[in-house]
Amino acid sequence: MAKLGKQPPRYNFFFNPYQDARFTRCPQCGEKTRQRKLPLIIFVEPRLFIALNKTCRYCPRCDLLIAHQDEVEEKLAIFVGQQAPQFVGNYYLVVGTIDRDVWRRGVREALELEGLMENLHDFKQVLRFEVAYGWGKE
Repeated sequence: MAKLGKQPPRYNFFFNPYQDARFTRCPQCGEKTRQRKLPLIIFVEPRLFIALNKTCRYCPRCDLLIAHQDEVEEKLAIFVGQQAPQFVGNYYLVVGTIDRDVWRRGVREALELEGLMENLHDFKQVLRFEVAYGWGKE
C-alpha cells in the first residue's frame, strides 16, 4: 500500500468486520486490550477525507489498534448523511490517524488536503484475523 502521510507510520491496524467479536483480548498475544480514543482518517470515494474521533480497542504489547467496522460505518453514515449526502454509500477506506491537536484544529477550521497529508500517520500494517471456533467465549 502506498504511503499517503508525511508523519511516521503508527499502529498495526485491524478493521474488525465481526459484530459478535469485540476483541477484549488481543487476537495476536491474548493480553487484555484497552480502549484508545483517537481521530481515524477515512477516505470516501471519490474525494472526501473525514477525521472521525473514535474509541477503538488497543493492545500496547502488539501496538495493535482495532476498529469495529459496524461502529465506524454507523458514525460515518450519520456524518456523511448530514455533511455530504452525495457520498452516502460510497466505498471508503480507513487510511490512518492524526494527532488530537491537529484534529481539534480541523474541527474549528477546515484542514486543506495538503495540511491533512502533512499530519497523517499511515498504519504500519493492516492485518486480517479470521474468527476461530471458540472466540465468542471470553
